[in-house]
Amino acid sequence: MVVRRLDTTDGFYVVDLEDAARSVGVVRLAPKVLVDGAELLARATTYSFATFGLDAGGVSAGINAKPEGRDDAVTAFCEAVAPLVGEGRLHFSPGLGVTADELAPLGCDPLDLGLTARGAVAAAAAFGGGGDAVVVGDPSWQDRVAPWWTDAGGATASEGPLDADVPVLFVAGRAGIIDDANASTIRAKLVVPLTPVPVTAKGYAVLSRAGVVFVPDAVACAAPLLAVADPDGEDPVNRVSAIAGTIAHRGVDAWRAMVERAEEHLASWRPSLPFGRPLA
Repeated sequence: MVVRRLDTTDGFYVVDLEDAARSVGVVRLAPKVLVDGAELLARATTYSFATFGLDAGGVSAGINAKPEGRDDAVTAFCEAVAPLVGEGRLHFSPGLGVTADELAPLGCDPLDLGLTARGAVAAAAAFGGGGDAVVVGDPSWQDRVAPWWTDAGGATASEGPLDADVPVLFVAGRAGIIDDANASTIRAKLVVPLTPVPVTAKGYAVLSRAGVVFVPDAVACAAPLLAVADPDGEDPVNRVSAIAGTIAHRGVDAWRAMVERAEEHLASWRPSLPFGRPLA
């Protein structure tokens, strides 16, 4: 993993696999964006691509700027990374604090959040999820998830708390939103991510001991990544459903099944595996 710091503004981008022909990820802007968080997001994307057999990697960028300086900072960032974007080596989509319009000069299509919702629902269905669901963390996701959940045979998908007494939780928000403390309050039997790395390593252990199945974010959130990195491939939602179906039988060990699949592919085209697996 390599961190590239920019000379023209207070910003950086992290490339997980330098030997990947293409790296995809988000740009975040805040007064202080942590490199550690960017590295985690980049690694999560790498494992997602590897799970689906793609020789691509993750990238994640941070722009450190206060409100009064954000416009100049975003412009400088776009100018700095434009050559690599133009070559097709990097693809950036807006993340927290950045809009699609601000990144428009790069000419990258933003990751389709509607496609994320469709893929997550397809993954949940492949794991046998049904009945009522609750969307936790970011209320904007409820409108994206609800119609697809109903279409897939689920009942309602409403906003609610992490400890909602429903069969399925769709979780959105910051990395590590589910830790060992609040994981113990979860009553759902299936946790489905809408955003990357929502569970900490200790949180995952608590869920597993309680028999709560965590659908790997590398699978549930993969559909828009597949659409960008492999546009000529099969329908990305169908691909998510298919891979979810191949690991669903592992139950609480589904995340480990994803890791095994991803690392088998990474080992097929790289001299060594990246150090560190994608849990917050």
